[in-house]
Amino acid sequence: MSTLSLIPSNVSSRTVVSADRFEIQPQFEEAIHNNLREAKGFHELVITNVPPGWEDFLWEVEEDLPTIRKTYNPESRCLRLKIMPTYIHNCIFEWISTSISRASGTGFLNAAEIGLILPQPDTTLSFTNGLYRSFRKEPDALLHTPSQPFPNLVAEVGWSESYNDQLDDMNRLLIGSNGAIKIGILVKWTKHANNSVSGVLELHRNDRQGTPRCTQTEIIFPMPAGDPPQPLDIRRCDLYPVQSPRNPNENFPLVISRLRYHSRISLAKEGYEPA
Repeated sequence: MSTLSLIPSNVSSRTVVSADRFEIQPQFEEAIHNNLREAKGFHELVITNVPPGWEDFLWEVEEDLPTIRKTYNPESRCLRLKIMPTYIHNCIFEWISTSISRASGTGFLNAAEIGLILPQPDTTLSFTNGLYRSFRKEPDALLHTPSQPFPNLVAEVGWSESYNDQLDDMNRLLIGSNGAIKIGILVKWTKHANNSVSGVLELHRNDRQGTPRCTQTEIIFPMPAGDPPQPLDIRRCDLYPVQSPRNPNENFPLVISRLRYHSRISLAKEGYEPA
């Protein structure tokens, strides 16, 4: 039976293979299960030419498997598995969650508003109709409002070698949600010599024609002189329904300096340092 190798090369933690090597779906499922159970650390597995439906088993909860964040694009028939995401992937959720807590502590958000802006990780987003029907993805973090079918903000973190795939996913989320997802955040980490890492955050949103655009780019590392706040252009009304007397166009306090704080801790836990 064909097997998949998840052994990272010296320069990459990403493997790309084709499902063409499998004649039947049970072979494919067994090979994936076996490799997931053997995973010892973070790896990104990209599987091309996956027939629709072959990936369904991965959305069923299995306690003996490691944490996986999944994306399936039925148009390209590409399945991507972010296996055992690490501190550096999860720091985006820490940053968003603590920023909400700080906003509450300063009075920027009141008790009622806190209940309208809810952070979650590892949540499956599925399109059941429209241009990107059957597209499914589990972003690293999101913010949602109760009773709404899609979140208002989604966030993805990855190494530079995965950037193009993540950008394509973000565009599909912004378009496929018909404007329900207002904000997309992409964080790209790049490894350099001596285990140093640089980082860039991009903010994406649809323009008036419904076309995704990168509207803001901020450097995380190397840290700009003086560790400036670098606020993001995200308004209250982008994240939740705003009631009077609040100003719906007031900037929400998501700042890069706080992401830099969480990222520095996460990088150190993984043996890296900021560039």
